[in-house]
Amino acid sequence: MKRGMVLAGGAAMLGFGLMLQPGSAQPVQRDQHYADTFDRGLCASRVDCPWYFQQRVNGTVQAEPVTGRRGLALHALVGPKRGGAVAKAALVARIAPAGPGSVIRVSFDMMVPPGRPGNSLQLVDLECADCGWPYNPGVRLYLRHGRLRIDRAKIDVARAWVNDAAPQMVHGRWHHVAYELRVSAGEDGWARAFLDGAEVVGGKGRTTMLQRMDWIDRVQVGLTANSNPEPAELWIDNVRIDVIAPAGKGR
Repeated sequence: MKRGMVLAGGAAMLGFGLMLQPGSAQPVQRDQHYADTFDRGLCASRVDCPWYFQQRVNGTVQAEPVTGRRGLALHALVGPKRGGAVAKAALVARIAPAGPGSVIRVSFDMMVPPGRPGNSLQLVDLECADCGWPYNPGVRLYLRHGRLRIDRAKIDVARAWVNDAAPQMVHGRWHHVAYELRVSAGEDGWARAFLDGAEVVGGKGRTTMLQRMDWIDRVQVGLTANSNPEPAELWIDNVRIDVIAPAGKGR
């Protein structure tokens, strides 16, 4: 049953606009939990809203009815890549900084409509907005030929975690996706992705930059980038973001 929005944990107390200077003392880490079914429509910048803003670059996001499901779902629609500029249609959450040892889990239902590309689509970005870089370094979940992959190029790791034997998503069918990551600048970091309850790809290694990236504080969900020379479309529903602080630090 769909139940609207839930907001609890550290971000509710610290605020979505929390700004910390690079190299400053680590903030107190807390467990955090957010959820949105989109049945109340889109929101942004409200106290009870998990989303900081709606990202639209040659794209749109709407909460709309979709055939075969109750209530509303997030409808992301973007244009093609133009030159070096990718199209974007996503929602962005500012979580309280999740530092080393924290585990972040993002889960949702999704469907790529028939006739739309299921390739070169970024679905989730876990990144740092307040680490002092001119861009937002992070680790991204994306689709390549219908299979989930985990990309670390934005933390200067060229090789993605892939599994070319993983099952492919079926156009027009709703799938459940979960993406988990342990925040670390060392080899005890890891990330993994699940499709319909089964782990399909993952790896061990660092999940942050080696310097000037002490935490993850931003989560993007939707079509966070479309690199195709054609428009792309995606439906998303029942999003959950859970942050589990290291043992003994959660509140």
